[in-house]
Amino acid sequence: MRRTLADNGIFLLRVSVSLLMLSHGIPKAFEYETLIREFPDPLNVGTEVSFQLVLFAEIGCSILLLLGLLGRFASVTLFIMMMVAAFVHHFGDPWSMRELPLLYAAVFAALTFTGPGSPSFDAWFSRQVFEREEPASPKPRRVDPGAPT
Repeated sequence: MRRTLADNGIFLLRVSVSLLMLSHGIPKAFEYETLIREFPDPLNVGTEVSFQLVLFAEIGCSILLLLGLLGRFASVTLFIMMMVAAFVHHFGDPWSMRELPLLYAAVFAALTFTGPGSPSFDAWFSRQVFEREEPASPKPRRVDPGAPT
């Protein structure tokens, strides 16, 4: 029973945080032409590359996490993005500006440690590949001691 409740909790956390992160990424994608020119460059890789990395994380990794496909990769990518937002982009800002990225980072860190849970493509794939039952081997014939073989 506890395992089922834990899996349901991880599922709810994974789906809700993915949908919330998509609500940040999708509007950015619709304003691509406008934002590409003025997007911040916290890693000094160029505004266009920074913006594309954020879109990859906020949209691509959120969809992966929503499906539970490559869940740990997706959640650690989103965790790193949120840490950059909190400690690099908002470096000089007050605590209230860092609070939301840190909250997201905590959720993504938890999902990195737990994985996407049982109701996910990762778990299904793992069950299919690694937990296949071996065909039962025929029992060896019992031989009585002293009997001719």
